[in-house]
Amino acid sequence: FIYHGSPTGIITKPTQVLEGTSPYFGYSIAGNMDLDRNSYPDLAVGSLSDSVTIFRSRPVINILKTITVTPNRIDLRQKSMCGSPSGICLKVKACFEYTAKPSGYNPPISILGILEAEKERRKSGLSSRVQFRNQGSEPKYTQELTLNRQKQRACMEETLWLQENIRDKLRPIPITASVEIQEPSSRRRVNSLPEVLPILNSNEAKTVQTDVHFLKEGCGDDNVCNSNLKLEYKFGTREGNQDKFSYLPIQKGIPELVLKDQKDIALEITVTNSPSDPRNPRKDGDDAHEAKLIATFPDTLTYSAYRELRAFPEKQLSCVANQNGSQADCELGNPFKRNSSVTFYLILSTTEVTFDTTDLDINLKLETTSNQDNLAPITAKAKVVIELLLSVSGVAKPSQVYFGGTVVGEQAMKSEDEVGSLIEYEFRVINLGKPLKNLGTATLNIQWPKEISNGKWLLCLMKVESKGLEQIVCEPHNEINYLKLKESHNSRKKRELPEKQIDDSRKFSLFPERKYQTLNCSVNVRCVNIRCPLRGLDSKASLVLRSRLWNSTFLEEYSKLNYLDILLRASIDVTAAAQNIKLPHAGTQVRVTVFPSKTVAQYSGVAWWIILLAVLAGILMLALLVFLLWKCGFFKRNKKDHYDATYHKAEIHTQPSDKERLTSDA
Repeated sequence: FIYHGSPTGIITKPTQVLEGTSPYFGYSIAGNMDLDRNSYPDLAVGSLSDSVTIFRSRPVINILKTITVTPNRIDLRQKSMCGSPSGICLKVKACFEYTAKPSGYNPPISILGILEAEKERRKSGLSSRVQFRNQGSEPKYTQELTLNRQKQRACMEETLWLQENIRDKLRPIPITASVEIQEPSSRRRVNSLPEVLPILNSNEAKTVQTDVHFLKEGCGDDNVCNSNLKLEYKFGTREGNQDKFSYLPIQKGIPELVLKDQKDIALEITVTNSPSDPRNPRKDGDDAHEAKLIATFPDTLTYSAYRELRAFPEKQLSCVANQNGSQADCELGNPFKRNSSVTFYLILSTTEVTFDTTDLDINLKLETTSNQDNLAPITAKAKVVIELLLSVSGVAKPSQVYFGGTVVGEQAMKSEDEVGSLIEYEFRVINLGKPLKNLGTATLNIQWPKEISNGKWLLCLMKVESKGLEQIVCEPHNEINYLKLKESHNSRKKRELPEKQIDDSRKFSLFPERKYQTLNCSVNVRCVNIRCPLRGLDSKASLVLRSRLWNSTFLEEYSKLNYLDILLRASIDVTAAAQNIKLPHAGTQVRVTVFPSKTVAQYSGVAWWIILLAVLAGILMLALLVFLLWKCGFFKRNKKDHYDATYHKAEIHTQPSDKERLTSDA
């Protein structure tokens, strides 16, 4: 075992282990002899055999390495015609000299000088920002040198080109220099022994490095950039294919996404870089070099596009997503200067959002090569509510029916025709949103008016049919044709009368009183909730409820009314396991008007007291007329003398000839 010494004593870890194949190798050891006269002691190891093994010591040398780079800083604004595509070149010079003990050891030593740039960066898979001239894209340069004696310097020099359009302008460019001892083509012999090559001191650094910094703009006097990037976000929706966005409502401090038929949502992001303390602007807010935002999306969202809303002082935003759209890298600027701001939208597709999706978590992380310690990731959270776009409408066929005839007990009924008029309720359900096939819990609830308040039957539900659905089974099942009556395919019984006859029967009534009543589940009717699951509902479906009007009930209870209205209400609900299913009120109301037939609606004549009053009023008016005529002398007769005097008075007149004569006499 060979041990090295140190200023503090022997190093306990052996630097070399000598092994031999001869029996009892190491039985004897002899040192402190210089067989090859290279000023280093050699070692002879003996054994019990007739052979001796000589271990020659190799000289240990130290090579001093220095690097000089001109210019020592990179100013991207200062370009020259040096042959580099970027217009920026660096002169790199490395010099080497060796020392050894004893000082009289001065053989010429052949070395291989190695210059290398950004070695660690290339190991990490990043491309180098520089390359040596005439060396291709490899930023490595080698040259053979000869060190003739101790402390005699030999140098190598090469030009380093800066690549075009580099992004990393903040981190310096490291350049290293190292050497390797070359074996000469021919070795000189000493005392018939070939010369051994020296070795490098293992305690000395194998490489020397210098860093070439960029001249940083927008940084402090110490050439250190302390940025202050801040991020704010808001969830919104995108209206169709237009770039119009609206913010989501906030519920309990969390944005709520009510997902209807929209395919995209938008995440508005604002990034600023301003001093945290305006009174001390030198503290931070410097240019943020290689500023970017990394957004990571959940499995339910995929990146679609980005839209830049506004930027100050210049637009330099660029977003690129990975192959499956689960992450987007947005370059904010290089550098993102002091007092800059940018607002943009990340448009995300919601096609993978399912009924089980309750939350959206988007991880947002700002990065920069400038100094900033508080760049912790931010999680943008939103609550997802699935709004089902279901609607229901209803119609009754016919909307007007009649009752009449005689009362028939339910025990005597054999077919549904004997119950009363036929009424078919048709409900149409339309789904404008996501299909419900994987949900299967949407239900149509029908408030069926079964009986009136005294327990008499009102409507008898005979059958339920569906279109656009799987085989439907409504509950409770025993409410459908509970009397087990024979089904009839006739339209309805002809209980109604011609409209003209009905009107003629009423024309003799003076001031008729219109009596009507509304039958409503919430007031005067006992209703049963008929639940019909809408399994297999895709885009639309319809349900038809075939029913009969209880004719006997109307004859007994409502024969004195002019008409009645029966109101029937239906609505849709969803009983989903997920808590984020939301269904706006989807309901409808159907009205059926019921009239009594002529045989039931007997309209009575005018009451006797009305006739008496009419006769007395007529006599009074006649007497008043006679009195007025009498007062006017209508009934006073003239005498004969009155007629004669009147006659002679009319006949005696002055003749014109007499008038002229009387005038001349005068």
